[in-house]
Amino acid sequence: MPNQFNEEDARLEHLRTIENAGIEPYPSKTKRKDTLEEARKSNEKTVVKTAGRIISKREMGKLCFCHLKDESGKLQSAFSEKELGKESYKFFIKNFDLGDFVETEGEIFVTHKGETTILVKKYELLSKTLLPLPEKFHGLSDIETRYRKRYLDLLANEDSMRVAKIRSLLTREIRDYFDAKDFFEVETPILQTLYGGALAKPFTTHHNALNIDLYLRVAPELYLKRLIVGGFEKVYEIAKCFRNEGIDNNHNPEFTQIEFYWAYANYEDLMNLIEDLLPKLIKAVGLELKFKIGENDVDFTPPYPRKTMRELIKKYAKIDIEDYAEQQTLCKKALEMKIDGIDKNTGKGKLIDEIYKTFVRPKITNPIFVIDHPVELSPLAKRKKDDQRYVERLQLLCAGGNELCNGFSELNNPIEQETRFKEQERLKEAGDEESMPYDEDFITALKHGMPPTAGLGMGIDRLVKILTDSNNVKEVILFPTLKPIINE
Repeated sequence: MPNQFNEEDARLEHLRTIENAGIEPYPSKTKRKDTLEEARKSNEKTVVKTAGRIISKREMGKLCFCHLKDESGKLQSAFSEKELGKESYKFFIKNFDLGDFVETEGEIFVTHKGETTILVKKYELLSKTLLPLPEKFHGLSDIETRYRKRYLDLLANEDSMRVAKIRSLLTREIRDYFDAKDFFEVETPILQTLYGGALAKPFTTHHNALNIDLYLRVAPELYLKRLIVGGFEKVYEIAKCFRNEGIDNNHNPEFTQIEFYWAYANYEDLMNLIEDLLPKLIKAVGLELKFKIGENDVDFTPPYPRKTMRELIKKYAKIDIEDYAEQQTLCKKALEMKIDGIDKNTGKGKLIDEIYKTFVRPKITNPIFVIDHPVELSPLAKRKKDDQRYVERLQLLCAGGNELCNGFSELNNPIEQETRFKEQERLKEAGDEESMPYDEDFITALKHGMPPTAGLGMGIDRLVKILTDSNNVKEVILFPTLKPIINE
């Protein structure tokens, strides 16, 4: 740490020298005309005016080679006493540091080693930095520092910038896809008087003026379906959601998803849409449909197999959930199977889900639609016509059981939805913190009539994680949730 303070002191001294020379160290405007990549592509003798951050500085007597970097790339600039004059050259050498932003004007030439370079005729300081860049600008490897100081991570690690840009590109591609299919992008409340739309524990806050508790949304579902009741037929939201759950390689308390609702469609239509959308997104980021995720080659060429949750549990967990019709018998079996996170009060739906997560999901490599979930696990989904114990629901899994999306034919029967909500209330009173509360206004909306509708949510963080083969979702969230550092 002492070296860092010495470095800052030195840079502060350089700042004072610059200011005493009458130079503004943080001007509000630049005269840049060319990005560094545009300058690189220019012919020799072309005069260019560029700007960028100094990331390397190599002095050779009366000549100094620097690499400048902007978002387009990096380019060498040659500062020489002959071109700049003795005083101007000396001022640059003594007072400009790695990390400083500088504007340069000069001619393009190619060095004896074949490197395109700007022969600087004029330079101006654009921003004086007071702390050094990561060591040698060759990379920042400390995980804690990378996540806590993402600005340094982006500066030092090209792969981090690549992942951030892929995320932005994917979000734009998703938006373009749904816009082209005549979906309307909408916004729904993040602060809600009642949370719902997913089995999750919410974050609670308090509004002082109204003197009421509010919840950060766990999903936009119930509001989006209100819009279908109101007359929209195709809506989507790229939504920030918040769930008060554990943090691991696949979960962050704050995350982003695309959630959409489609009137006069069912879960079969959702699966067909995903088989159309996903390959387009994969190709948009420059991947083939078959690529390596971790140690496995994963093939995203559609169509994807469609297997019921029951048959997958039979295959991998070696039990038939229909042999355990009662909660008590299933709970006893789950405890024998050493399933974590359950007890004698755990609801039947959660028991099935935990068995599925433990035994099925880790075995999945290539994309597969898991369909027809037990009704206890899906309080907002429509029952299957030919077997009322199951609902018309899908999850797309791949690459070690990563869940890419979740959707279903929406329950639009207000009487049954009310019964399901009441069962969720019972589970909550029994201690299940992830159960949904009873939403009377949503029931009222359904009583006004909602057409047959299908809805789906797809996590953008998880999608980017998979497509970039990142081992932790924190890699693809620019500012992940972290525990503060407490200096004792």
